[in-house]
Amino acid sequence: MKSVWQSCTRAVRLFNGLMGYLSAIIIVVCTISLTYEVLVRYLFEAPTEWSLEFNVFMLIAATFFAAAHTQDKRGHVGIGVLDGLMSKRWNRWRYLLADVLSMALCSFVAYYTWKHCYMVWDQGWVTESTWAPKLWIPYLAMSFGLTTLVIQYFVQIVDEHLIPLCKGE
Repeated sequence: MKSVWQSCTRAVRLFNGLMGYLSAIIIVVCTISLTYEVLVRYLFEAPTEWSLEFNVFMLIAATFFAAAHTQDKRGHVGIGVLDGLMSKRWNRWRYLLADVLSMALCSFVAYYTWKHCYMVWDQGWVTESTWAPKLWIPYLAMSFGLTTLVIQYFVQIVDEHLIPLCKGE
């Protein structure tokens, strides 16, 4: 059972790492796209209709795809000053409480984001621009990213809190 859990944990962390790299690539693509848009607009005086929405959609994807990888590295905002003020035991309980509450909140938001994503897809919503891309695209990225974040929280709660607690640490 232990090796199955460790394999699942490794797979989740590997996947989240790959999503972190994908997010970095998306940001590079956005940088190139924005540079292209600026050059075309100011050198050739030809505006691009797609650039702004494309980059907004891509940056939404990059943000949510990288969320689980950032959590795996404990890169989200925390209150570091409390680490030095509180004992190791109290810090473990503080991290457990923060992880459980964060997982609950992200689960709630992920559930409703999936519902909204389905509604947007089912009703065929598009943006109001002339390019009119489908709105399910950013909602799918948000839903997927939040789901991977919830899975990462679950893995961290088990690995960092429940397994050591069962071992008596």
